[in-house]
Parts: sequence; C-alpha cells; structure tokens
Amino acid sequence: MDTILCRKFVFFVFSLIWLNGTTPFALAQSIDPLRILMITGGGPWHDYATQKDQIVNGLQQRLSNVEITTDYEGAETLTMESTDFQFTRHLKSDWAADFDVVIYNHCNLQVKDEAYVKGIVAQHIKHQVPAVMLHCPLHLYQYAEGDAADVWWDFVGAVSYVHEKDNHPNTAPYTIEVLEPQHPIMTNNPRSWRTPAGELYLIVDLYDNATPLSHAYSVETDSYTETAWINEYEGVKVFTSSLGHHNISMGSDVHLNLVAAGVLWVTEKLEHDGSAARGFDQGNRGLGWIDLLDDSLDGWVESGGAVDWRAGGWYDGKKVWPTIDNSSVGESFSLDGGVLKVEGDQRNLFYDGAIAGGYFKNFEFKVDVYTDSGAASGIFFHTRYRENGRPAFGYEAQINASRAGESKTGSLMGVSEVQATSHRDNEWFTYSIKVDRKKVIVKVNDELVNEFSESGSVEGAGRLDWGTIGFEAAGGDGVVYFRNPMIRLLPDAQ
Repeated sequence: MDTILCRKFVFFVFSLIWLNGTTPFALAQSIDPLRILMITGGGPWHDYATQKDQIVNGLQQRLSNVEITTDYEGAETLTMESTDFQFTRHLKSDWAADFDVVIYNHCNLQVKDEAYVKGIVAQHIKHQVPAVMLHCPLHLYQYAEGDAADVWWDFVGAVSYVHEKDNHPNTAPYTIEVLEPQHPIMTNNPRSWRTPAGELYLIVDLYDNATPLSHAYSVETDSYTETAWINEYEGVKVFTSSLGHHNISMGSDVHLNLVAAGVLWVTEKLEHDGSAARGFDQGNRGLGWIDLLDDSLDGWVESGGAVDWRAGGWYDGKKVWPTIDNSSVGESFSLDGGVLKVEGDQRNLFYDGAIAGGYFKNFEFKVDVYTDSGAASGIFFHTRYRENGRPAFGYEAQINASRAGESKTGSLMGVSEVQATSHRDNEWFTYSIKVDRKKVIVKVNDELVNEFSESGSVEGAGRLDWGTIGFEAAGGDGVVYFRNPMIRLLPDAQ
C-alpha cells in the first residue's frame, strides 16, 4: 500500500509540473475550440465584403482556439427593396446547434416574414446560443409582420430604428464614454475615445433588463444615447455595439477589442479582470492592445513649434474634447514606411489622439526600437505636452545602448538607474513599460531590466499620476526608429 501511495504521489507531482509547463498552444488543443458563426451581408449601405475580413482577422489576432464560420450573402442587394432576403443558414433546422456564439453584422432590412424572424430567436433559445450584435441588426425587422419586431427587440434589449441624419452618411465623429468601467467587457477599454467616423445610432428605448456599458452625446437630439450594452433574453446572453457603419470604425483596434471581449463574455470565457480565460488569449497581440500609430502622424504633436498646437483644455482632471488630430510631419519625427524615424534636433513627440486623448493611468505599453550606433532616445509616460525642453510631468524611460556617460536602456531617469546594457545597437528590440498604480516595470525583449515603486510621499509634477506617452529626439548623431507602439489599458485604482 505504501508503494502504491508513493506512486500516486509521484504521478500527482509530475502532473502538476506538466500542467504548469504546458505551452499555450498545447493547452488550447486540450480545450474545445470556441465555435463562432458570423452572419453578414446585405444592403447597399455597408461594406460587408471588407468588414467580414476585419472581424475575422481582428478576432484571430486577439483570441486563440477559435473556429470562425462566415455566412456572407446579399452582396447583390443594392437597393432597399432588394434587402428582403433570408439567409440560407436560418432556413435550416437546428442550425444553431453547431455553434457556441453567433455574430450578427448584416442588413436584410426589408424582411417581412414573421416566422423567419421569430425562428431565428427561437433557435437561440432552444440551443441556448448567445449572440453579438454589431450596428445594423439594431435596426432590422422593423417592417416584419405581426409582433416579430417586438420579439427581435426583446432579444437585442433595445429599440432603435433611427440615426443622426445631418450630413449623412458623413456625420461627425463622436466621443464614446464608458458607463461601467468595472464590467469585464469594459475593463480594458478606454474610458473615452473619439470614433474615427460618424453615424451615431439613436436608441429609442433601452429595456430595463439591459445594462448600458457606454454612451455618446448626440448633437442632433441634445442628449446621450447608448452605444454598447448587454442583455439576457430567455437565458441567452446578448452583447451589442451600435458602432460599425464605416470600415474605419468597425476595424479600429478599440472596437475589435470590444467585439472580442463581448464574444468571450457571452460565452462565459471572460475573466472578471477583462482577460481571456485560460487557453483563449492570443498572447503578444492579445485582447486589449491598441495601436497608437497608423499610416500617418494623426494624433501626435511635436514640440518646439514644429506643428500648430491647438490643444483643448483640462477640466476637473479630464481632457476636454476636441483633441489635436495633426497630420503634419515635424522637424525631428517623421514616418518612413510606417516606421517612426527620429533624427535631428532635440524635441519631443506627444500622443494626443482619439484613445482617451492621452489620459492614461494604469497601462502596459510596448514598442519595437532600433538604434544606430551611439544614438539615444527616451519614452516619457504620465507626461503632458511641453512646448520646449524636457517635460515637467511624469517619468522618462531611457533608451541607450552605447552612448558613453549616459544612463542605459531601462533606466527611469533620475530615480532608478540601470547600469548594464540589455541590447545592442543596429538591431530591433522590444521595449515594454507597465504602470500599475505606484509600480513601474520595464522590460527589454520580455526580460526584466528595472522595477521601481514610487513612494507615497512623492509630490509635484514628476510623479506617477496620469498623462500621455511621448518619444524623445535626444539630438546628436545617429537615428532611432520606433514601430508598433501599442498600449493596453489596465483598471484604474479605486
């Protein structure tokens, strides 16, 4: 008996070691994949041919262990009258039984068949398959016979059949504000962000059992209207986002993060902290990461008078819109094939774009960096724009592999120095900075190089509080390159 117990104990220990050492890929293979069906297409108003790929690619970038089936129909429906068509999948019996969640991004607006509409909802209820609604489904089936529209709206959790019309379809971008920052879907979402394009859906009635997650101000109605919410109907969870008329909005990082979080939440694979359940996170890209640089310098402002500075003000510690959206090329910062090139006089480049206007508190930031021999730079955080000289607010994480007499990469200038060189010039490395309340962690190529905790007694501008991200042009010879600057917001301290 002692021998048997000993063998069992050894097997138990070995099992723990094996589980702890299991790779994410191997783990994903041991967990059933998330089977996603996307219903998309219909109508002359949206580019579903592009959006179907945006959604699929966006989910695959953020989630692992997913199988996505796309039903794309209605490409020939170029008039409103031609949108009275039915998706083939919805005409099959028990079609929902094969999937764990259905994403709806479609616009067969003129469907009138009562049985067809009710049959869709009935399948979700019968097989308890949750749904994610994106944009146009909010307006669908309003012309259906009988009480089909009411059944659909009960399922969605809201009534909506109108949108802002002034200058349609090129209505102005709007600011989305989070209403439930502690909800897992919204935890890693910016507390506010400016959409890249307009067409704001107006919610006529949000039902009592639906929980609003975000809203936006409508200039036309002089009131706020919900932009995202969750609902539960007959035991079936539903997440809805009203954004997505324009491709630039549907395919934005912030919105794709929201869609991915919604998919995980309705399928009960989203943790309380907003992270994906084990086996479903994609890793380096993963859920919540947002690009801060696209194919222009929109949203970035260079110091030293290189660009026009027309910043909005600050009120009660928050940014007042509108923010700067500048595309001018500066003196020391320019784009070279999608890579930020830093060369020339000493200046700084500050983020002031649509993602919370640079109002960052707790976050993870990462960027790929390349330094010429003897070149140096830095990354400011919790900082604010300054016209000339070194910013007064926040900290600077140094970048320097070989310049003599200066702090090395990973140093927090003036407070926590790094003596050893963690990378070489003339090669790319990944630089990451994590700020969580009063703690800062700096890594080079995923290796820890500096860990700093700020004392609670620190006062003044040069402390951890909140602020934006900035890059430094240190001057002197040599060129520094940055690519793929990304940020993932972390919950604010309560």
